[in-house]
Amino acid sequence: MRLGFFSRMFEGVLSIEKTYNQCDKALGKLRAYNEKQKQENVPFSASEKAELDNVVSIAIENATKIVDKEGERNWPGVFREMHKNLANIYLELEEYDRVREECELLQNYGEVGKLDAEEVIKTLNERENGDSSPPSVPPIEESNS
Repeated sequence: MRLGFFSRMFEGVLSIEKTYNQCDKALGKLRAYNEKQKQENVPFSASEKAELDNVVSIAIENATKIVDKEGERNWPGVFREMHKNLANIYLELEEYDRVREECELLQNYGEVGKLDAEEVIKTLNERENGDSSPPSVPPIEESNS
């Protein structure tokens, strides 16, 4: 009986670590792709795009599977990190409504979650405004009450 518990726990740890790595890989590839798109005359082949789409899909799918366990597991740090990863992936995909959704969830994870959400929202605001510099007036936060 104990062996089964440890086996499930070990599998969970491996799955979490694997998902962190997948999210890091997806973010790296998305940022490289977006940078290439900003430059003129830089081709990105169909196979490279297909590989990128696959890496991103796997990262989103696995991060979502982990955050779906929020009611079952007591892993607040893991859930916060996965919401932050998803927010950043959606930011690179320019899916801004989903970025905001993930940031709303991030704010539920104490001061660190609020700081993470503010950081992502700041970058989102800069992108939406076409600025690369921080806004001179901080954005107004909505009440979560």
